[in-house]
Amino acid sequence: MQKGLLTLLAITLLAGTSLLNTTINNESNSFLEDEVMKVYQNWQKEHGKRYTQFENSHRFGIFKKNYEYIQEHQKRVDAGLETFEIGLNNFADLSVEEFEAKYLKYKSTPREQTRQVYNKQGKQVPVEVDLRKDGVVSDVKNQGSCGSCWAFSAVAALETALRQAGVKNVELSEQELVDCAVKDEFESEGCDGGEMYDGFAYASKYGIAIRSEYPYAGVDQQCAAKKTKTRYQFAGFVDVESLNPQAYVEAAAEHALSIGINASGINFQLYKKGIYNAKCDGSKPALNHGVTNVGYAPDYYLIKNSWGISWGESGYIRFARIQDKQGQCGAQQEVNYPLYTKFENQSVIFE
Repeated sequence: MQKGLLTLLAITLLAGTSLLNTTINNESNSFLEDEVMKVYQNWQKEHGKRYTQFENSHRFGIFKKNYEYIQEHQKRVDAGLETFEIGLNNFADLSVEEFEAKYLKYKSTPREQTRQVYNKQGKQVPVEVDLRKDGVVSDVKNQGSCGSCWAFSAVAALETALRQAGVKNVELSEQELVDCAVKDEFESEGCDGGEMYDGFAYASKYGIAIRSEYPYAGVDQQCAAKKTKTRYQFAGFVDVESLNPQAYVEAAAEHALSIGINASGINFQLYKKGIYNAKCDGSKPALNHGVTNVGYAPDYYLIKNSWGISWGESGYIRFARIQDKQGQCGAQQEVNYPLYTKFENQSVIFE
């Protein structure tokens, strides 16, 4: 009888302990949920995010997962296992699938190389280059929800070429490329993606307007190039020898390079700072985002993005220089830069 009572008492104590632990765990989870909610609400205020009640609940669920991933990644950073950090930027409430479908629109299509190709020449180049220090790199811009990375990459390189030729502080029109470098004559599809060389080919044939006369709207529109007055005519573009890091660096020592990269994955989406060396597919078919190389150092390439200054290092990312012909995330696959020759008359007559 006494043994039965002891057994019953033990069972009761175990049940009580289990209930207490469950209560503590629930309270702990509730506390953590509340803490993440506070972080989420502050993040919403910072980035001006407003949703319906249903959408807000959905976004918070994604934000929480991303937040937890950031915390785990930071532990690896603190342990010396990562060379870059990620954080709560403007894309922190998007799933990877949503992010990639909306922002990664670069399209690499088969084409013949141009007659103008930069091949490795064995030049002695500076150990470090940062074209920003020369005052020839325009400010970081924001493409918004339009898949126009290709147009922004092209324009960034066009603007640097202009400034290197002595045309100071000119900003060119990405919107013109979105609207006009499309359809039958070109392969690009406006906000649905495209390729930088289409932008260069267009600016060489028709010229390109300044941004103030053809402002960015972030949506597909009818081409309005004929209504503009101030235009700049370019003189073609150069393909840099593919899969050759020496050719890449030689070209990067003198030019802003438009490049295609694989920007897939949460690490690129939430990149904050440091030298980015995440594993990724660097093959040509995997390229999905157009960016601009504006310098390099012994251990990285300096890349200008088009997602505003709240992403990355004030809109930039440092790509690791790795021992691979493809380069970090395929950076050495598709590389080109525009040519600018100063003409007396920059007006272009459209047929």
